[in-house]
Amino acid sequence: MNRVTRVLGSAILAWLTVLSVPLLFGSPSGQSPGSPHKSGPKEFPLWDFDEVGCRAKGRLQDKDYCKSRVMDQILSQGKDAIPILISQINDTRPAKEPFDFWGPMTVGDVAYAVLYDLFLDADWTTFTMPGLKQIDLDCGASAEQCYQQLLKKHGRKFIQNQWLAAWNANKERVYWDSTARCFKLTRVRPNLSTSP
Repeated sequence: MNRVTRVLGSAILAWLTVLSVPLLFGSPSGQSPGSPHKSGPKEFPLWDFDEVGCRAKGRLQDKDYCKSRVMDQILSQGKDAIPILISQINDTRPAKEPFDFWGPMTVGDVAYAVLYDLFLDADWTTFTMPGLKQIDLDCGASAEQCYQQLLKKHGRKFIQNQWLAAWNANKERVYWDSTARCFKLTRVRPNLSTSP
């Protein structure tokens, strides 16, 4: 073997090693090679929420009832939108236009309202995310009054932490029900195995 062949062979071996590491161990970003890079927003522009048509009643994701480019952006992210919205609950920047019958709102207030609606079934009464009983809006008054009482009693960080805990406990089971137009959870199947 001459010197040129050895150098060329070493160079090819080095390149093959470099190229094979991501194939064997995955890419540094944690994505498998060849998969499209999925990057979403770090926040949604809730300060400029633009919904029209369902301010007094209805769910924000009902396209035949509500029109919103911000909701379209949120829905396009699927369940990846949920942790982003949870991260925005603590945001106290003012929102451009409050909902009808609500006073001034913050980005965090809008994030909470969107999250609540995304887990509200088509019957407009069944809430599908378990583990949030402590921040339930059923206080016998208007939604805004209940929400303001909740904020006063617990604060935004507590509400955010409750949502985060519920999300972390259930995120693997969350799916979008296109008929009901809301997120639901798959049922947990009992382990019928007799083996320990």
